[in-house]
Amino acid sequence: MKQDNVKQEKKERHSFGHVSRNLYFMLRYSFKYAPSYTFVTLGEALGRGGWHVLQVLFIKYLFDAIEAGVEFKTVLFWSLLVVGYNISFELFNKWRLEVYRPRIRLVLHEGIQNELYKQARELDQCCYDDPEFYNDFIWAIREADNRTGEIMENFSIFINRVVSSAVILVLLATMDWIVAVTLAVAVGLGFVFRNKLNKVNYKKNEELNPITRKLSYIGRVFYLPDHQKELRQGGIAEHLQEEYQRTTGTRVACIEKYAGKVLALSLIIGFLSDLIPHTGIVAYLVIRFLVDPGLSLGSFSASITATFKLFWTINDIGNYLTKFHEHSLYIEKVRKFVGYRPTIKGDVTGVPAFDTLSVRGLSFAYPFSKDGKEALSGIDLEIRRGEKIAFVGYNGAGKTTLIKLLMRLYDATEGKILYNGQDITAFSPAEYRKHIGAVFQDYTVFAATVGENVMGGEYTEADEPAVRAALTAAAFDDKLEKLPNGIQTQLTTEFSKEGVGLSGGEAQKIAIARVFARPYELIVMDEPSSALDPIAEYKINQSIIRQAESKTVIFISHRLSTTRMADRIYMFDNGKIVECGSHDELMRQNGKYAEMYRVQAEKYRDAV
Repeated sequence: MKQDNVKQEKKERHSFGHVSRNLYFMLRYSFKYAPSYTFVTLGEALGRGGWHVLQVLFIKYLFDAIEAGVEFKTVLFWSLLVVGYNISFELFNKWRLEVYRPRIRLVLHEGIQNELYKQARELDQCCYDDPEFYNDFIWAIREADNRTGEIMENFSIFINRVVSSAVILVLLATMDWIVAVTLAVAVGLGFVFRNKLNKVNYKKNEELNPITRKLSYIGRVFYLPDHQKELRQGGIAEHLQEEYQRTTGTRVACIEKYAGKVLALSLIIGFLSDLIPHTGIVAYLVIRFLVDPGLSLGSFSASITATFKLFWTINDIGNYLTKFHEHSLYIEKVRKFVGYRPTIKGDVTGVPAFDTLSVRGLSFAYPFSKDGKEALSGIDLEIRRGEKIAFVGYNGAGKTTLIKLLMRLYDATEGKILYNGQDITAFSPAEYRKHIGAVFQDYTVFAATVGENVMGGEYTEADEPAVRAALTAAAFDDKLEKLPNGIQTQLTTEFSKEGVGLSGGEAQKIAIARVFARPYELIVMDEPSSALDPIAEYKINQSIIRQAESKTVIFISHRLSTTRMADRIYMFDNGKIVECGSHDELMRQNGKYAEMYRVQAEKYRDAV
């Protein structure tokens, strides 16, 4: 049943209606951000199509005029008009390609990318855990505007091929309806049989793919240096050679299996696409010209020109229909990304000042976890204003996962998180997070100035006192004095050769300064000193406690240099809280926390 659904979905994706809807979806960006692009492209399409028709008409006129003895001035007049049309069109197209299109592509790029960046900001954190969605997301950001421009250009060519084909077919029918009908039937049948050949080749390549991969692997084994020592021991080399011979035989058999169909279809396509238009129709026209005095030299010449041009344009229509199918498959990815609606949401925007945070029976499993195992199970705790709380435990115990839930990067699978007694799922995530400042263990320093990095956005002179105080609180003030442009110093060399690179510990201090630059009421420090040595770690933790004296702070660590200062410690193990209390209380319990602390205590005692 599932297989049938997949087949039906694939069939729908390739239907004419579905492809058309996808193309229209993408072209709406062009209509929205660069409406003139549509009219300029249409002008090029019609102008190019008109030129193809004009060539056929002019050849007929020219040879008929010569045969009828039309005076030179008249022929020259019409010749100059044709040349003038061609020059005018080429000048227009040169302007379109060299001046208009580069500028309009930038307009498209800015409009589409800003829209995609806005959508990216709305994505739930779980989207980044879904490899398929994430790959589509990256593709959409990288290629959406280029794909829109490419579709517009393809439409231009497609339209001029359709217009010129239709008009030339009518002209050809007026000169010789037998040629017009024969050519239309030949091209139509050629398109049908070419599609059949493509399907046969697809099936053949599908069977050949694992065979080819195996042959490629054996080939790599024999020429890559990594395998050479092992090849000279035991009998693996002989075994692989025999396997290569057997697999080659399987490959030959697979090719032979499809050879008959491929040959038959190729012969039919050759007959329809090459023999009939290039030999049969030309021969027919030559014979008719010789025996039919009613066929003028102009009609004869124009018929041959129209035959080759019509065959070429109709074939190209098929090629561009195939390209539109390809575009449609890619547009599916963009539509999936753009159509995503966040599940982490809430309507209440008036979030009050922080007083308490309560967790009740909370359990959580990551949406795209391979084993479906719960990262947290049955968590209960309460945090009050002004408290200093520590979450401790070894890596993978669930500490950081709980912080992600407290900040609503995810929502709990079971249980509740209450902010001042109200379920946090009722709050607007953006408004709720304005009350929480966090230093994540995988912090980032951006290619921006020190001030912009600390403020987490735009920096003005009015922000200088807050930024300096925050950097001092993060023990970065000594380094700041050494920077060439102080707060205005560019960090990283991504966009500036004068940019400054920071060590891991210095970069972590910039991240810590961010939570002190704004009036957050609840501060989360997720491994805030992991990049620091024990002495620097002790000093910065003391500074954090002093600076956040009136605020609520949650420390997360598997290093226990700060736990003695915490009002309450929660010991995590395997996704559960196994112990809770002050440092002294947990040491008296002589459980997991005490064991972990004793292992680390000597190192910190020596360092301090």
